[in-house]
Amino acid sequence: MIQYFDMTKAKGCCGMIPENGETIVFTGVSVNSMPVSIKEEEGEAYCEFASKYGITYIFDDDIPTVDFYTVPRIDIAAFDSLGGYIASVEEPLTFSHPVRLVYISNDRKCYLITNDSTEFMSIVHNWRARLTPYSGVKVYESKDAAKNDYKIIDFEKTAGYLDLMKLIGE
Repeated sequence: MIQYFDMTKAKGCCGMIPENGETIVFTGVSVNSMPVSIKEEEGEAYCEFASKYGITYIFDDDIPTVDFYTVPRIDIAAFDSLGGYIASVEEPLTFSHPVRLVYISNDRKCYLITNDSTEFMSIVHNWRARLTPYSGVKVYESKDAAKNDYKIIDFEKTAGYLDLMKLIGE
């Protein structure tokens, strides 16, 4: 059995332990923004990167409004000059261990950039040329639209999440 949990409103990092052979799939879209202090310290490098490769990383002072929903969950870290998003699939973006990177175009189609984020900086010069259609992420116009295909549970309404919020004082 597969259980789908909407993680859009969940705060922080969390995990779930499946029981009885269940599979858990997190759904929704999160934005992985960086602190403004990094932008202030290294802003010139990020501006140069954006100019050279058309990729702008997201900082806390400029978080985009996302107008779509995905199954499984993606974690957006950057946008491009064409209005698309670069995101990791099912876990936060990192360049220190392999995660799958996808591109969600401005017409909301999903493309695979690489299965291994650790190679991204070595392929960034031609990342758009490498894009291939990717069916592993379904893009919907809303959570309600995704609910037509999946039974999605709102994680922030589960007892486990509510207990966690009490524990950390939220």
